[in-house]
Amino acid sequence: MPLQQNIRLAIWQSWHTLYKGVEVPPGHGVKFRPRPFQLLGPPMPIPAQSILMRPLRMYRTLYPAGLALTHLLLAPPSPRLPAHTALRRAAVDLIGRGFTVWEPYLDVSKVLIGLLELCCDSDRLVPSMTYGLPLTPAADSSRTARHALTLIATARPAAFITTMAKEVARYNTLQQNAQTLNVNLSNSVLHRAKPEILHAVEHLIDKMPYEMSDFLVEVMDIVLHCLDPGHLKTRSLQDVFPAIRRFNQVSHCSHTRRIAVGAKSGQIALYELRSSKCPMISGHSAPITACAFSPDGKYLASYSCGENRLCFWQQTSTGMFGLGNSQTRCIKSYSTSPLADITRLNPMRLAKLSWTNNRTVSLKLADNSETPFNV
Repeated sequence: MPLQQNIRLAIWQSWHTLYKGVEVPPGHGVKFRPRPFQLLGPPMPIPAQSILMRPLRMYRTLYPAGLALTHLLLAPPSPRLPAHTALRRAAVDLIGRGFTVWEPYLDVSKVLIGLLELCCDSDRLVPSMTYGLPLTPAADSSRTARHALTLIATARPAAFITTMAKEVARYNTLQQNAQTLNVNLSNSVLHRAKPEILHAVEHLIDKMPYEMSDFLVEVMDIVLHCLDPGHLKTRSLQDVFPAIRRFNQVSHCSHTRRIAVGAKSGQIALYELRSSKCPMISGHSAPITACAFSPDGKYLASYSCGENRLCFWQQTSTGMFGLGNSQTRCIKSYSTSPLADITRLNPMRLAKLSWTNNRTVSLKLADNSETPFNV
């Protein structure tokens, strides 16, 4: 049987699993009977063996369908399968709309990279996609891939963020050894698709801020990869990427060029933009609610409502004359009053830290109460 016929049959069989009773396309030699529907009488018992065999049947159906869809997405252009054929676009659309079904049978990393490669030139195709002009095959493929990417990110935000963070970490490792490995990363998908990745992350923050707050460190890894480092030299992170303002756990100090991110694990990620380092600090034993740098950048305040504790952090040098390695340590901590249970219903607005001067920070709670703390 030809390859494309196998692919079409596998795709159709996967949809038949989801929609019982659909007739088989003629010419394939496979016949399925509609599922009987009983209107009256007691329910018919289902044999235990049939129940146990269902996962195996699903695997036998969905696994080859997943392989077929992945092949259609990632296969290089050829005379039999052009780059922007309708069959490839249909596979991309199926992957996006049914990602929750295909996910166990797909290599999520390869799928995301393949979709990004299709839509990384969307900016060049904007006139064809925006002003109602007839869509070229390339613009149609780019629009379909962008839509599929959005559907995947919305359906499985955790899988999307963690997978993209791993790819960014792999990219950064290659970038550090680019000269040794003789690799040109300017042509890589992660470099060319930065606007599309940033657009997807911004969409998730806007639609699912609670889910994104659990992966703030991974989100920041992706955002810093996509942003131009030169923009953060003169502007704050909140101005360059306004969507990050939703999270009180993120703070940027333009003076010292550091970014602090409070994680759900209680750790604090300190991004050193000058040296491209990110040490992790064991800050609290509960998720961090808010953190903020002092105006001069000398101190960092962090607060955890789960631990009822506020801490002040300072970066110090371990060597003589400030020439040694620097480390961030807690110089003072305060016990805070526990929050009422009703105020915990909106975790995005539990608390906020605002510095009134270089040595005093004010803890603002959801009930509009403010408590000052001194370093």
